[in-house]
Amino acid sequence: MGGSSHSSIGHLILVLHFPFSHSLKEKRFHLSGLKKKIQDRFHVSIAETGDMDLWQKSVLEVVYVSANRVQVEKTLSSVASFVASHPEIQVLDEIQEYI
Repeated sequence: MGGSSHSSIGHLILVLHFPFSHSLKEKRFHLSGLKKKIQDRFHVSIAETGDMDLWQKSVLEVVYVSANRVQVEKTLSSVASFVASHPEIQVLDEIQEYI
């Protein structure tokens, strides 16, 4: 790597509740659609990392890398707002970390 620019890495953890989900299959259906929309719109890496066997709860982790720290913060905030805008999902917790 040349130059003096450093990349910035953002990490977003979202603890989600699906109050209207009545099965694991139903939660996974909503979650897979949400993950695809997030990836397509924001070009981030995303994975379900917790509560995978619960049918009303999930932990999603999102990572975004850019040379611009402001862009990283903006992107992760936009992802969090996008998820919160879905009426079928409640955000129980949100943690943002930057490296």
